Amino acid sequence: MNALSILGIFLALMPAAPATVPGAPNFDAATAEAVPILQEYLRIDTTNPPGRERAAADFFQRLFEREGIESRVYDLGDGRANVLARLPGRGGKRPILLLNHMDVVPVDAARWTVPPFSGEIRDGYVWGRGATDMKGTAICQLMTMLLLKRSGVSLERDVLFLGTADEEEGKADGVQAMVDRFRGDLRDAELVLTEGNTLSVENGKTVSWDVDVTEKSALWLRVVATGKAGHASIPEPDGAVARLVRGLSRILAWEPPLRLIPAVEAYFRQLSVTETGDLRRALADPRAALGNPRLRARLLADPFRSACLRATISVTGLKGSEKVNVIPGEASALLDCRLLPGDDPQAFLAQLAKAAGDPALRFEPQGALSRATESSIDTDLFRAILRARDRFEPGVPVLTPPLTSSTDATLLRQIGMVVYGFEPFHLAEDDDRSHGDDERLSLANVRFGLEVTYAVVSDVAGAR
Repeated sequence: MNALSILGIFLALMPAAPATVPGAPNFDAATAEAVPILQEYLRIDTTNPPGRERAAADFFQRLFEREGIESRVYDLGDGRANVLARLPGRGGKRPILLLNHMDVVPVDAARWTVPPFSGEIRDGYVWGRGATDMKGTAICQLMTMLLLKRSGVSLERDVLFLGTADEEEGKADGVQAMVDRFRGDLRDAELVLTEGNTLSVENGKTVSWDVDVTEKSALWLRVVATGKAGHASIPEPDGAVARLVRGLSRILAWEPPLRLIPAVEAYFRQLSVTETGDLRRALADPRAALGNPRLRARLLADPFRSACLRATISVTGLKGSEKVNVIPGEASALLDCRLLPGDDPQAFLAQLAKAAGDPALRFEPQGALSRATESSIDTDLFRAILRARDRFEPGVPVLTPPLTSSTDATLLRQIGMVVYGFEPFHLAEDDDRSHGDDERLSLANVRFGLEVTYAVVSDVAGAR
């Protein structure tokens, strides 16, 4: 399908676009260019494991070189790589960094309607693994770089594009490699736009622009129990499996303490205007509500709100004997714990071990211990997002719900960068198929996401 065909489909599906400022790019033409690039990108299989992001990094570098934009590929070994590109500014302010990860999660092709790495266009959508997580966002960032370069505008600050390896698994340390080994190339960036929240849609109407200013940190653990092995016909009350199950039962019964962080308090207050009764009262003053049993129960009744207020623990894997008639000498479980900003991972680990009630259990962290962080909203970038909202969808609230999951944003917040997870796509519940089957992104979202990304970045970069 050629660019003119894509443009025709897009124009037929897209509602009237908001008025653009004089001299702004032609976003219909830009979308017709962006969609085939997204299709090509989706056809690069970067399933992690094993990742093999080098092919994607080379893909981006070719596009940047064609436009005369300086770039560098960072070889991380085993076919893995990062790519960094730069549009130089006048140096009046520190750079803004457009961050995206190039790897995608595995896929069960038999469950898909279309081949998952085809980049097929069907029913007004581009289909493919990574369409929403987060190759579609990367192409909006790429096109923003290309459009700024072609426009010849002068920028007050550098604009950087960073595509990274291994966000989904965290073993090749794509962003960590930039922080540890190549931090100078990030030029002391101040602001970062990356994956996270989107534009919430209900019944076809935009209800909020959601910006992630904080997220939990992941603490992944392997819990190991040991005991006497033997034939299953003679039970072992203190065998490995029995000890593990008892310990896990006590862990799951433990409730980590509630804690209200500033970002969550602000988010709850923002939500209160849309509710009624006890829930409205609880959200309007969540600190007081936590001291009131009735209002506290109202807040915690929703799993997402509850997860915003405390560390969480999920048992995600169990391993014992490979044979039904053998009591194993070792049994283990995998725990996915998510900690709030301000939680000390070592202290939490000690609390968890105490809750398990068995000093013989071993708690083995799977990866480095990290602390969750949050970013201020008193920044040029947040104000640019507010101005974009005013231009495109005035009156729609901008909310700051935290991510209860985690991304690479934490690594950059820890070195002082302001990081917002904001992907300007209108996604109803069925549209967000990240990590699921039939992942897709509408052509209308490519158009809108590109225009909003350009508006925010050109604004905060001081384009003139």
